Amino acid sequence: MPEVISQPGGAGTEREGAGPKQSNDRRAPNFEPSEDEKTAVKHWLQRVQRAEDEAKFKEWRENLETLRGYLAGTKHKDRTGEKLTRTNMVFATIAAMIPELYAKNPTIAVTPTDAVSQAEIAKVKKFCATAEKVIRKMLVEEGKLKKRAKANIRAACATSYGVLKVIYQKEYRGDPIAVRRIEDTQDNLARVEALIQQLKKEDDPTKLAQQRDALQANLKALAAGNEVRMYKGFVVDRMKSEDFLVLDDNVDEFDEYVEARALGHKIWMTVGQARQLFQMQIHGATRYGRPRTDQDQKTDDTPADEQFICVVEIWDKENGVVRTTAKGMNRWLREPYAPPNAPQRWYPFYVLGFNLIEGRWRPISDVELLKGLQDEYNETRTNYADARSNAVPKRIVRKGGNLSEQDVKNIVESGNKDWVAVEGNPATPIDQDVMQLDGLKIDPNAYDVTTTRNDMDLVAGRSDASRANLIKPKTATEAEIMQEAMQSRVGERRDTHEDLLSEMGESSLEIALRDLSLHEVRQIAGAEAEWPQNPETVETIFRMVTVKVRAGSSGRPNQQREREQWGQLLPVIKDTMQQVAELRAQGNYDMAEALVELLRETLRRYDEHLDLDSIIPPIERDENGQPVAQQQAAAELLQVKEQLAALQEQLAAMQEENAKLKAGEESKIAQAQASERIESKKAEDDAAFQRWKAMLDAAVKVMQTDIQAAATAHADDAAKREESMKAAASEERLGKIMQDLTTTLEGLRSATEKMASKQPQGAGE
Repeated sequence: MPEVISQPGGAGTEREGAGPKQSNDRRAPNFEPSEDEKTAVKHWLQRVQRAEDEAKFKEWRENLETLRGYLAGTKHKDRTGEKLTRTNMVFATIAAMIPELYAKNPTIAVTPTDAVSQAEIAKVKKFCATAEKVIRKMLVEEGKLKKRAKANIRAACATSYGVLKVIYQKEYRGDPIAVRRIEDTQDNLARVEALIQQLKKEDDPTKLAQQRDALQANLKALAAGNEVRMYKGFVVDRMKSEDFLVLDDNVDEFDEYVEARALGHKIWMTVGQARQLFQMQIHGATRYGRPRTDQDQKTDDTPADEQFICVVEIWDKENGVVRTTAKGMNRWLREPYAPPNAPQRWYPFYVLGFNLIEGRWRPISDVELLKGLQDEYNETRTNYADARSNAVPKRIVRKGGNLSEQDVKNIVESGNKDWVAVEGNPATPIDQDVMQLDGLKIDPNAYDVTTTRNDMDLVAGRSDASRANLIKPKTATEAEIMQEAMQSRVGERRDTHEDLLSEMGESSLEIALRDLSLHEVRQIAGAEAEWPQNPETVETIFRMVTVKVRAGSSGRPNQQREREQWGQLLPVIKDTMQQVAELRAQGNYDMAEALVELLRETLRRYDEHLDLDSIIPPIERDENGQPVAQQQAAAELLQVKEQLAALQEQLAAMQEENAKLKAGEESKIAQAQASERIESKKAEDDAAFQRWKAMLDAAVKVMQTDIQAAATAHADDAAKREESMKAAASEERLGKIMQDLTTTLEGLRSATEKMASKQPQGAGE
């Protein structure tokens, strides 16, 4: 029968949800696997055993307890045979190195590649910002990357390499095995299901009571609803170094493990946990009393469900499937299945090693390099302690001397501040009976550990300038040189670790693109998130971006250096921004682009990861690589010229119209001037008329006064005849005057009518 390769969520599965397809009879207690399955399981378990029995791997695995003991300070090789560690220099060296390698969560940057066109750059940049938020939330924060990565660095320093396993958690039985799986409702349901199955088969009253209690507790937890219903995200497991196996004899170099034909992961779990996870009775599996122990260890005192089995998860890259079985079994715990949402890298294992050796897969651990020096340090310090104890002065009392036996006893038993009274012979000095012998002289140079500590610093890439206490006072220049030397080696280790995190971030983004919907992404990155909704575009957009941890972002920050560097770069950036703006305004785009590239190279040489495009926006270019702004400027110039020609035509028409209007205005001005002259003449005539009228009115008043006077005189002197005669003459003269006045008034009226007739029409309006 050919080997069955199942897909998660395939037909014929009993359990709910997606996951490796299981035959209906596979979980039955009397299930018997086929001969082909037995042969395949035996073959892969033999490959696992061969990898474990390889001489160098076996020697290293047996030495792990010693290496971890040196780190903990419980293992040593003192000449005295005593388990004595004066100062744990191994732990101090590694503990001082970890903050340099990983002091804070790294900055995972997602940036567009050079292949992105100008038309797509804005959209791709928006997607990059969304992707950074998704990776930071799901992998760095929810995956507890900082804790796992620090533990992994510690393992690499102690055992030679550390392994992280990154699994995308979605379904309880559909995912690859995750030791530190994030608890959700699926776990509680699986436990309830397993407890119900056990209750049906259990006859022991004591165990029945325990199982009922556990079932009630799980049902209460489900009813409370305190856990997440179904968690979807990344789980970062820190594997024990000895649980990781390379199942390919052709792998000779450390970095080749990613190309291995198969990798293995040993998971130690109790029988009860395995039965709950795989929903079957664990028949035939080798039982262990404790994890990572020999199978010869007795398990009689361990309850059956609490005994351990070694589950082996084999990632068969050559055939593209994951195989799951347990040592001692002749069947698969799960039918081989293709892992869902596998990234291009395929393997979920991320192995970290520092001291790589050419031609050998396993690196050398820092503890292996330091343990001999630790023994030397311990032996030197132990000998120094012995010498100091032997250098204590000795007191001698002469037997049979002048001092009595009681005097000697009082002297021996006296304290440092006691006064001792003795008898003896007063004539004999006491120093003839009591004396002091000096102890052995100590040569400090014979017990100086400076050389040992310097060797430790040299081996580990540390310097005494980086320690809390300096071994020897040094000048600032010497300390700076040593610090720079240390930074170069620590920087190389940090770069190695950040490359591993970059691979992890890239694979995580690839998985998230395939599984997360736009709605789920917006819950993480906000309503403005940019995320592909069409599955066909996932691969395309993934090729448009690069996922990289910003160099040095995970190590301990050098704030003084960063401030000094920023103080040097800020004026350069400001000046370049101003020059680029001026050149672009003048249309000199080539020179502006050259200045931008020069600034970009300056930032690169300063190792400054500033997003230059956010400060100086790039020029939009067309498909031919020509600046869009330049073409727009040319089009705008042509449009301006056309507008100028139209304006010139309008100006000529307006000038012609203006000339006509000017001629009309001149005519109107002449008419206005004529009217003004007529008005002036009329005003002069009116003034003369008013003067004439005033003179006439004055003459009339004089004549009226004379007439009244004459009338009065005529009435008062009637008797005087002469006066009568004169009055008659006056009346005659008055009549003549009245006649002349009438004539004058007629002439004035006639002149007024003539003047009125000479005035043009409309002038008086």
